[in-house]
Amino acid sequence: MSSKYKKLFQNTILFSIGSMGSKLISLLLVVVFTHHINPQEYGEVELISVIINLCLPFVTLSIYDAVLRFVMKDNENKGSVLLNGIAICVVVGLTFIAGSVVGILFWGLGINTLVIAAIIFAQSINLVFAQYARGIGRIKLYVVNGLLTAILIFSIVSVLLIYFHVGIMGYFIGMVISFSISNVILFFFSGNITKTLAKAPWDRDLMKRMLLYSLPLIPNTLMFWVMDTSDRLLIQSFLGLAANGYYAVANKIPVILNTLSSIFMQAWQLTAIEEDEQKDRNRFYSSVFNALSSFMIIISALILCILKWGFAMGLGSQFYEAWKFVPIQLFTVIFASFSNFLGVIYTVQMRTNYVFITSFVGAALNIGLNFLLIPRIGLYGAAIATTISFLSVWLVRLMQTRRYVKISIQFMTLIPALAILAVQALSLYQTKVPDILTNTLALSALFLINLRNIQFIMHNLVTKKRRKSDIA
Repeated sequence: MSSKYKKLFQNTILFSIGSMGSKLISLLLVVVFTHHINPQEYGEVELISVIINLCLPFVTLSIYDAVLRFVMKDNENKGSVLLNGIAICVVVGLTFIAGSVVGILFWGLGINTLVIAAIIFAQSINLVFAQYARGIGRIKLYVVNGLLTAILIFSIVSVLLIYFHVGIMGYFIGMVISFSISNVILFFFSGNITKTLAKAPWDRDLMKRMLLYSLPLIPNTLMFWVMDTSDRLLIQSFLGLAANGYYAVANKIPVILNTLSSIFMQAWQLTAIEEDEQKDRNRFYSSVFNALSSFMIIISALILCILKWGFAMGLGSQFYEAWKFVPIQLFTVIFASFSNFLGVIYTVQMRTNYVFITSFVGAALNIGLNFLLIPRIGLYGAAIATTISFLSVWLVRLMQTRRYVKISIQFMTLIPALAILAVQALSLYQTKVPDILTNTLALSALFLINLRNIQFIMHNLVTKKRRKSDIA
């Protein structure tokens, strides 16, 4: 296996272990919640969690993203990069905590404000240390620390809820303690950080460049939240809460595909940065994209094969009809993965302003199409609007990124594969031809069309010899 493909594959596996393990532990924590807090309290936990995730990029100025990118640059002082990242988080984080205290004392804000500030502060420092470890190549430490943090949260919160009966405050206290312990672990195992920071000069120019890189990523995070939230708000406004419930249930299936894509993107970001200066960069990027597209389409086809059966067996009868919106949402995830792949090129080339611009175009288009389509075709309109938005973002990025990397997409494979997947999806809505027949034919055709990419993937997974030419 070519060393770069081997490294990409190994990193993907490591990130998979970390992500799946953390999600499993989170599910176990839900079990604890449902036995020891009431639905109202659980709703408050979920709400505050959403607030924290939205506030993090703003409070930290997304500096942790800059830490990862700049620490991987050969001509930057790694200690100065880390120092700048910590400085931003400490200054802004402590200011946020102080503001929360003032708000509680003089403006009547609840204690939850201070709790949120403390969690954000601890988590922001954790993100900086974690991205630093990831950037210097300590991937195993990054993954193990993520798993350990999830285990700590589960253990501490469980003890506080079960034995001390402190309610939802136990969850927030557990979060602060767990992230604090994680910070200590990352500090001591990410190399000699004390020595690195002690020798690091304060570089004001580096701070400016890091902020210019990270600041456009703040609204980019918000844009993706807007795209998801606008769907739900407009569905509720036009169609009611029941329709929102259907849409939320249908969205749980594409989340599986999106999780796989997100895991890969973590590994791809590292590899893309490392390969940026290589002569065969265009061919490498092309081969990875074509392999990714084949993988996403085939996995989507497999999901469609068991879609109706899964909904019939796993959900209540009142939610069965929600399957009808899943096929469109799978296309959304496919095009989102394509656009995210190209979005990595912007971060590699330090052009994060284009990440913001293209994401803004997608969000604006999504909101506009939601207003146009939801009143006319209901939930189908929301799903179609999001799919068109991500398709548009991908196409715009495809044209823009050619100035940096010329990716040769196998359109003679991609377009027929997408068409077959669409036919397979449409066949689920009819009853004349058995689903097992249409699914079998579609899968067979997709494997045949994508055979070259499948062989490429398998070749790089099973052979140790370097291939003379990559597919492009």
